[in-house]
Amino acid sequence: MEPTKKSLQSKASIAILIAGLAAFILYFVFFIDPQQVARTLVQTNLTIYSAAFVTYMLFTVCSTMVWRSLLSSLAVKITTRKAFLYTWTGLFFEATVPQLGWSAEVSKTYLLTKDANIPAGKVGASVVGQKILGMTITIIALSIGLGLLLFRYSLNLTAVLLIGIVLGLSILTLAVVYYISFKPNATKTLLRWAIKIIQVFRKSWNTQNFQTKAEELLNGFHTNIAQLKANPKALIAPAVYGVVGFIFEVSVLFITFAALGHPAPVDVVLIVFTLTGTLQTIGPLFFPELVMTLTLTALFGDPAIAFSATLLSRVVNLWFRLAVSCGALQLAGIKIIRQTPPNNNQPIGEVKQN
Repeated sequence: MEPTKKSLQSKASIAILIAGLAAFILYFVFFIDPQQVARTLVQTNLTIYSAAFVTYMLFTVCSTMVWRSLLSSLAVKITTRKAFLYTWTGLFFEATVPQLGWSAEVSKTYLLTKDANIPAGKVGASVVGQKILGMTITIIALSIGLGLLLFRYSLNLTAVLLIGIVLGLSILTLAVVYYISFKPNATKTLLRWAIKIIQVFRKSWNTQNFQTKAEELLNGFHTNIAQLKANPKALIAPAVYGVVGFIFEVSVLFITFAALGHPAPVDVVLIVFTLTGTLQTIGPLFFPELVMTLTLTALFGDPAIAFSATLLSRVVNLWFRLAVSCGALQLAGIKIIRQTPPNNNQPIGEVKQN
């Protein structure tokens, strides 16, 4: 049954990918002038555009420092190099796995726990804390962007409602994550529900061992989350790194427009960036690109510029990310395979050299 399920999941993912690609191509063929796009791309200032790759790298550095600072608050010391490696590995899974935005956190937790023998509860608390911080910054940016748009433009009701729905769902998701993270009873209730649901499909499954391990993991997670909450001063540095990282990440789109010779307003970039970022965590490849192009066209007015900006920005924050993160994934895999048991005298997070 397992190979069959995996085969069906793979076929479904491929079908969705093809559908997204088809929709993107159809939009390009019927609504975009290819010659105008070509003329626009040819005029791209490559010197300015190259800065987009630099700013994206700086974003990953800031993301690394957020995570490392949170781990440090939980008395976990790891090298910046190791945190940087697993941050990039998480970006690979985030870009390739259609999910609800948690594949990066799961992969980072697994890899660091496996590599450095750090309790999963501590690592889990750090990545969830980083997730909450990132969601908060995104919601604030989306709110500011929507406010500026309503103030400067006469948007139709449909557009306002769609953006409002995305904002409302983002706030609801953050509230749920926050509630579950700080309410152990709520997490235990969800665990019981999950076990009951699984038992419907696997009646012979022995739940005792699974439940014991899960409760042990959750107890460690909640203990460390409470530790983060009890020390607000320790969250200042991660918050600063998070805000700076967000600025670097959103700058990719600003720089792309500048390279095309068409600087974009702040409100347009914030709305498009946050909407696309939200869709990117749950949607398949090419659907975020289509939404980004449509939104830029509606707000910016020029389909060729919108398509060109989408294409160039996704080269940076998707294809460049995939290339680098794929290398990081291979390096992380080799690192764990060749790992030797850590020496008791070594600092946590350091790996003994062969």
